[in-house]
Amino acid sequence: MAAKQVDTSWMWHPDFEESRTDTAGLFVHFRRRLNLEHSPVPPVRIQISADTRYKLYANSCLIVSGPVKGDQKLWFYDEVDLSPYLRVGENNIAVQVLRFFHATSYASSFPRLPIGGLMIKPIECGEFWTTHLQSSNLWETAIDSSTTLPTNLVEDDFLHIYEVHNANAGTFEPLKWTDAKVHKFQASTGLGAPWKLSPRMIPALRVESSSFTSLHNIKSSVPDNRWEEILVQTQDKHMALCNGLVLPARTSHSLELEVENHTTAFLRFNFQRPEAGGSVCKITYAESYENPPILVPYLRSKEHRRDYGKALYGPQDFYTFRGAGKALGLGYDENEVTRETFSPFHFRTFRFIKVEIDVGSTDLVLEGIKIAPVNYPLDVSAHFDAGNSEERETVDKLWTTSIRTLSNCMHDCYEDCPFYEQLQYAMDMRSSALFTYYVSGDDRLARQALTQIHHSFEPRVGLTSSRTPCHQPQLIPHFSLYWICALSDHYTFFGDRAFIRPFMAVIDGVLEFFNSRIDPDFGLVSAKSEPGMWDFTDWTNEWRPYGIPPAAARTGFSTYTNCLYIYTLENAATILRALGRSSTADEYTSRANVVLEAVKSHCFDGTVFTDGLARPGDRQLEYSVHSQVFAVLCGAASGSLAQSILRKSLSLPSSLSGLHSPYPSPTPSDDNGGDYESRKFTQPSLSMSFYTLRALALAGPLYTRHFDAFLQPWRDQLALGLTTWEEDSVSQRSDCHAWGSAPIYEFMAEVAGVYPAAPGWAIVGFRPRLELFRTISARVPVLVGQGRAWVCVWWQTEESNLIDGLAGSAVEKMRLAQMKAVENCR
Repeated sequence: MAAKQVDTSWMWHPDFEESRTDTAGLFVHFRRRLNLEHSPVPPVRIQISADTRYKLYANSCLIVSGPVKGDQKLWFYDEVDLSPYLRVGENNIAVQVLRFFHATSYASSFPRLPIGGLMIKPIECGEFWTTHLQSSNLWETAIDSSTTLPTNLVEDDFLHIYEVHNANAGTFEPLKWTDAKVHKFQASTGLGAPWKLSPRMIPALRVESSSFTSLHNIKSSVPDNRWEEILVQTQDKHMALCNGLVLPARTSHSLELEVENHTTAFLRFNFQRPEAGGSVCKITYAESYENPPILVPYLRSKEHRRDYGKALYGPQDFYTFRGAGKALGLGYDENEVTRETFSPFHFRTFRFIKVEIDVGSTDLVLEGIKIAPVNYPLDVSAHFDAGNSEERETVDKLWTTSIRTLSNCMHDCYEDCPFYEQLQYAMDMRSSALFTYYVSGDDRLARQALTQIHHSFEPRVGLTSSRTPCHQPQLIPHFSLYWICALSDHYTFFGDRAFIRPFMAVIDGVLEFFNSRIDPDFGLVSAKSEPGMWDFTDWTNEWRPYGIPPAAARTGFSTYTNCLYIYTLENAATILRALGRSSTADEYTSRANVVLEAVKSHCFDGTVFTDGLARPGDRQLEYSVHSQVFAVLCGAASGSLAQSILRKSLSLPSSLSGLHSPYPSPTPSDDNGGDYESRKFTQPSLSMSFYTLRALALAGPLYTRHFDAFLQPWRDQLALGLTTWEEDSVSQRSDCHAWGSAPIYEFMAEVAGVYPAAPGWAIVGFRPRLELFRTISARVPVLVGQGRAWVCVWWQTEESNLIDGLAGSAVEKMRLAQMKAVENCR
């Protein structure tokens, strides 16, 4: 028998334990000193990864942080060239690892495996570098037991990234360094290390520089203008011009800092190292000024976001200063002996920051606060300009705010909201990916997301996880359907059959889950709830606390579920036909037709669609916009019926003055029939705005007639001082959620009217809505073979009565072969 092969590329601290209950995890430090007689011949390339997160430094320079979030199915590593950071003489290589404990539910946004580890693997760079850099007991390691990640912050139910430093600084003990222990994993006979490694699928995050724009509510013995001099300028300028702000011993200071827009950023609080330790700095991060929350953190009471008379609420970092002679000597800061800094490991999300400082027995000198915004490198090449219209300024804000919201929800995965969860949900990801395609033509983050959701499939139930990567998998059946729709979108925009093909088995498994729930008497998918599943539909007041229509439980069926299932079957059939699997595609179409007829027969009261079974004589029938919208999207209603049910449920026309619902509460109207007088339609949250607008676009002239009114919820948010779109107007939990970036799609696909009429933009569809703006200029990125091009749209009209004659004109489809000018349209 062949000798056993062993993987020794991972190492860890030999005494690390995960038994503490006062923290979600711990920081572990690694260091290696090298003496070089000659300058290294590049490249000195290594692969590096860690469980859970890491930062790599060389000679006090941060080189890379990672890895991209993965899980046990797909764990990522980074590859980096060290040679630019090395020098002749002594070199210090250091790695800071954040390890979240495995056997807890904390930090659910960060998957991890049962054991911690750091992998460093030199790649084709010679014996010297392999010996000195690879994971081995030549590396020293130490556990930082004085820094904790608290689990009891009421504002933090998901992340547990906030830090408490040096709480026992008075009893300071230096780090205890020891030799690292190498993990040994059998790497033969089909076995290997628990981390299934893959190179990163997305580019490195973009890190920029920013500064505070204003200060508020200063309570300090130091004059306000001195705080402004040190903090409200570009960091390089004020660091060069001033010697720091002296905070006298035994004084307290409180101030609130504002940045121009909602931000996700790394922060660095720089102080001169004080003579003695004991001073304390508390930092509170907030998205807005607000009234006291109703239920922390889930229900808020927000009005104008810049109402400085209200308070800031949010998670907090705590830093207790160590003082002179007590630097940890980690090698992360070359001025560590003379400067004491606090730099949170993970990026922070904020629009406002409250800083509270209690100075100890010696003066404390603040040198500045550096802000480094960090996001996925979204290169926006799209453009939309409303020309000289009266709405131009507002349209510009709708466009830029939508892009900012999308960008702040993109890091190493698509995120639902960066302030609270940073989780990648399948439903949210679908619309975010579409918005990304239209603003940049970039599908790299989408490819990663679609792959990760595919890997989350659980054969025992036949569903993908609703969110992934995640330490706590969750099952929302509807979200598996949205993943399939997102795959269909990707094929439509990129035409990549090879990418889609491996997902076919899981698509079929998901659809079989719903098929297996078909009730034989009604022909509808049953709404019977199963343990461990959540049939979430939407966050509305009427469907609290779990976002499920009451009719689903009362009648045993959900119209929304059945319509979404039909809609998804049709999308899946399109993919299957493209892959040459016409027989399976026909089966999906047949299933869709059967359920479609059942919806018409059992979920329609003769005028509109009910939320559940429409039993004759049932006086408890419930109605929602959701049921009407998805009835239109799946084809259960079209033409005049589609117009009728949307008009009734949305009460069109109507002003949209309500700030706590994206759409108006319907009121009876003359053409609704007598029975309509008693109907009340549950209105959708902002999360469903994209789908509501898609239904309106299918329903003849409704979209054009009411386009301006349907933008009102976004205008209302601008009037309230938001710089990103809120999660929803019901809970007001988060002020940044990418599903609110629907204006991107509306301006590109509906107003400018540019869309892929054949997979991969082989044919560009052109269906502009000239009635909506008197003049526009738009640029839309499209795919041309393996490269990118742009479609430019411009028009100007003189009289509105001329536009009416153009409404409803035939769709013009322009083949790329006839569009040579497109490539220079930038």
